[in-house]
Amino acid sequence: MGQRDSCKKIIQQQSWEETPPIATKIAKWKDSAFHVVVEKLQENHGDAETVLRTGEAFGRGLYSQQLKEQSPVWTLEKWLELSEDDVFRPLDTEFTFTKISDDAAMTFLNRNPLKFKSKENAVEPLFTYGVMRGLFLSAFPDGELLFEDKETADHKKIIFKTHASVKDRFERERVKRLFTSLKPDDDA
Repeated sequence: MGQRDSCKKIIQQQSWEETPPIATKIAKWKDSAFHVVVEKLQENHGDAETVLRTGEAFGRGLYSQQLKEQSPVWTLEKWLELSEDDVFRPLDTEFTFTKISDDAAMTFLNRNPLKFKSKENAVEPLFTYGVMRGLFLSAFPDGELLFEDKETADHKKIIFKTHASVKDRFERERVKRLFTSLKPDDDA
Protein backbone atom coordinates (compact mmCIF):
# COMPACT_ATOMS: atom_id res chain seq x y z
CA MET A 1 0.00 0.00 0.00
CA GLY A 2 2.84 2.41 0.82
CA GLN A 3 4.23 2.19 -2.70
CA ARG A 4 0.82 2.79 -4.26
CA ASP A 5 0.32 5.92 -2.09
CA SER A 6 3.67 7.38 -3.21
CA CYS A 7 2.74 6.76 -6.85
CA LYS A 8 -0.55 8.56 -6.25
CA LYS A 9 1.27 11.56 -4.80
CA ILE A 10 3.62 11.75 -7.79
CA ILE A 11 0.73 11.61 -10.22
CA GLN A 12 -1.17 14.25 -8.28
CA GLN A 13 1.84 16.58 -8.27
CA GLN A 14 2.15 16.30 -12.05
CA SER A 15 -1.50 16.94 -12.79
CA TRP A 16 -2.28 18.35 -16.23
CA GLU A 17 -4.06 21.21 -14.51
CA GLU A 18 -0.90 22.46 -12.82
CA THR A 19 1.42 24.69 -14.78
CA PRO A 20 5.12 24.19 -14.07
CA PRO A 21 6.90 27.43 -13.06
CA ILE A 22 9.17 27.42 -16.15
CA ALA A 23 6.11 27.19 -18.44
CA THR A 24 4.55 30.18 -16.70
CA LYS A 25 7.79 32.13 -17.04
CA ILE A 26 8.13 31.33 -20.77
CA ALA A 27 4.50 32.25 -21.44
CA LYS A 28 5.00 35.58 -19.63
CA TRP A 29 8.14 36.27 -21.71
CA LYS A 30 6.19 35.58 -24.91
CA ASP A 31 3.28 37.81 -23.87
CA SER A 32 5.69 40.58 -22.90
CA ALA A 33 7.61 40.42 -26.21
CA PHE A 34 4.37 40.44 -28.19
CA HIS A 35 3.02 43.35 -26.13
CA VAL A 36 6.16 45.38 -26.92
CA VAL A 37 5.66 44.78 -30.65
CA VAL A 38 2.01 45.80 -30.54
CA GLU A 39 2.86 48.97 -28.59
CA LYS A 40 5.55 49.93 -31.12
CA LEU A 41 3.10 49.45 -33.98
CA GLN A 42 0.38 51.45 -32.25
CA GLU A 43 2.83 54.30 -31.68
CA ASN A 44 3.94 54.10 -35.34
CA HIS A 45 7.49 53.23 -34.25
CA GLY A 46 7.54 49.86 -35.95
CA ASP A 47 6.64 47.91 -39.05
CA ALA A 48 6.65 44.31 -40.29
CA GLU A 49 10.44 44.18 -39.93
CA THR A 50 10.13 45.17 -36.26
CA VAL A 51 7.61 42.39 -35.65
CA LEU A 52 9.79 39.81 -37.37
CA ARG A 53 13.02 40.91 -35.67
CA THR A 54 11.39 40.88 -32.23
CA GLY A 55 9.95 37.41 -32.83
CA GLU A 56 13.31 36.09 -34.04
CA ALA A 57 15.11 37.58 -31.04
CA PHE A 58 12.58 35.95 -28.72
CA GLY A 59 13.09 32.60 -30.50
CA ARG A 60 16.89 32.87 -30.17
CA GLY A 61 16.45 33.68 -26.48
CA LEU A 62 14.24 30.62 -25.99
CA TYR A 63 16.87 28.50 -27.69
CA SER A 64 19.68 29.78 -25.48
CA GLN A 65 17.60 29.44 -22.29
CA GLN A 66 15.91 26.10 -22.97
CA LEU A 67 17.82 24.08 -25.58
CA LYS A 68 21.37 25.23 -26.24
CA GLU A 69 23.04 23.23 -23.48
CA GLN A 70 21.19 20.01 -24.33
CA SER A 71 23.14 19.09 -27.47
CA PRO A 72 26.35 20.23 -29.15
CA VAL A 73 25.17 18.69 -32.45
CA TRP A 74 21.53 18.62 -33.46
CA THR A 75 19.54 16.22 -35.57
CA LEU A 76 16.15 17.38 -36.70
CA GLU A 77 14.37 14.61 -34.82
CA LYS A 78 16.22 15.37 -31.56
CA TRP A 79 15.61 19.11 -31.93
CA LEU A 80 11.88 18.55 -32.51
CA GLU A 81 11.59 16.21 -29.54
CA LEU A 82 13.38 18.56 -27.12
CA SER A 83 11.65 21.65 -28.53
CA GLU A 84 8.27 20.05 -27.97
CA ASP A 85 9.04 19.33 -24.31
CA ASP A 86 11.05 22.43 -23.41
CA VAL A 87 9.56 25.15 -25.63
CA PHE A 88 6.33 24.32 -27.46
CA ARG A 89 4.54 22.76 -24.49
CA PRO A 90 5.44 25.64 -22.10
CA LEU A 91 4.21 28.08 -24.77
CA ASP A 92 1.02 25.98 -24.94
CA THR A 93 1.64 25.57 -28.66
CA GLU A 94 0.92 22.31 -30.45
CA PHE A 95 2.15 21.01 -33.81
CA THR A 96 1.27 17.99 -35.91
CA PHE A 97 4.25 16.73 -37.86
CA THR A 98 3.28 14.96 -41.06
CA LYS A 99 6.79 14.17 -42.26
CA ILE A 100 10.15 14.02 -40.54
CA SER A 101 13.34 13.13 -42.39
CA ASP A 102 17.00 13.86 -41.70
CA ASP A 103 16.87 17.23 -43.43
CA ALA A 104 13.22 18.35 -43.42
CA ALA A 105 10.04 18.24 -41.39
CA MET A 106 6.54 19.34 -42.34
CA THR A 107 4.01 20.42 -39.77
CA PHE A 108 0.78 22.23 -39.11
CA LEU A 109 0.36 24.58 -36.17
CA ASN A 110 -2.67 23.17 -34.36
CA ARG A 111 -2.83 25.33 -31.28
CA ASN A 112 -1.46 28.82 -30.79
CA PRO A 113 -3.00 30.62 -27.80
CA LEU A 114 -1.51 33.93 -28.92
CA LYS A 115 -3.84 33.85 -31.94
CA PHE A 116 -6.89 33.78 -29.69
CA LYS A 117 -5.62 36.20 -27.03
CA SER A 118 -4.58 38.82 -29.54
CA LYS A 119 -6.79 41.18 -31.46
CA GLU A 120 -3.79 41.86 -33.70
CA ASN A 121 -4.57 39.38 -36.47
CA ALA A 122 -1.98 40.84 -38.84
CA VAL A 123 0.78 40.88 -36.23
CA GLU A 124 0.40 37.47 -34.58
CA PRO A 125 1.28 35.20 -37.56
CA LEU A 126 4.38 37.22 -38.41
CA PHE A 127 5.51 37.29 -34.77
CA THR A 128 4.93 33.52 -34.42
CA TYR A 129 6.87 32.87 -37.63
CA GLY A 130 9.72 35.02 -36.29
CA VAL A 131 9.79 33.10 -32.99
CA MET A 132 9.89 29.75 -34.77
CA ARG A 133 12.51 30.97 -37.24
CA GLY A 134 14.80 32.33 -34.50
CA LEU A 135 14.45 29.11 -32.51
CA PHE A 136 15.08 26.87 -35.51
CA LEU A 137 17.98 28.82 -37.05
CA SER A 138 19.75 28.86 -33.69
CA ALA A 139 20.12 25.08 -33.97
CA PHE A 140 20.40 24.90 -37.79
CA PRO A 141 22.10 28.08 -39.07
CA ASP A 142 22.17 26.74 -42.65
CA GLY A 143 18.44 26.03 -42.60
CA GLU A 144 15.25 27.94 -43.22
CA LEU A 145 11.63 27.89 -42.18
CA LEU A 146 9.22 27.85 -45.13
CA PHE A 147 5.51 28.71 -45.11
CA GLU A 148 3.05 27.34 -47.62
CA ASP A 149 0.70 30.02 -48.95
CA LYS A 150 -2.41 27.88 -48.94
CA GLU A 151 -4.30 27.36 -45.73
CA THR A 152 -5.68 23.97 -44.85
CA ALA A 153 -8.40 24.07 -42.21
CA ASP A 154 -7.07 27.38 -40.85
CA HIS A 155 -3.60 25.89 -40.40
CA LYS A 156 -0.57 26.98 -42.37
CA LYS A 157 1.84 24.27 -43.44
CA ILE A 158 5.32 24.97 -42.08
CA ILE A 159 8.41 23.27 -43.49
CA PHE A 160 11.60 23.10 -41.42
CA LYS A 161 14.64 22.60 -43.69
CA THR A 162 18.05 22.03 -42.09
CA HIS A 163 19.87 23.02 -45.31
CA ALA A 164 18.27 25.83 -47.28
CA SER A 165 18.66 26.38 -51.00
CA VAL A 166 19.46 29.80 -52.44
CA LYS A 167 15.76 30.19 -53.28
CA ASP A 168 14.80 29.30 -49.69
CA ARG A 169 16.98 32.13 -48.37
CA PHE A 170 14.44 34.66 -49.65
CA GLU A 171 11.63 33.08 -47.61
CA ARG A 172 11.90 35.60 -44.79
CA GLU A 173 11.14 38.48 -47.15
CA ARG A 174 8.36 36.55 -48.89
CA VAL A 175 6.70 35.72 -45.56
CA LYS A 176 7.03 39.31 -44.45
CA ARG A 177 5.22 40.46 -47.61
CA LEU A 178 2.65 37.67 -47.23
CA PHE A 179 1.65 38.81 -43.75
CA THR A 180 2.17 42.52 -44.26
CA SER A 181 -1.12 44.15 -43.86
CA LEU A 182 0.53 46.07 -41.02
CA LYS A 183 -0.60 49.58 -41.78
CA PRO A 184 -1.10 52.05 -38.94
CA ASP A 185 -4.87 52.13 -39.66
CA ASP A 186 -5.20 48.32 -39.66
CA ASP A 187 -3.45 47.35 -36.45
CA ALA A 188 -5.65 49.17 -33.95
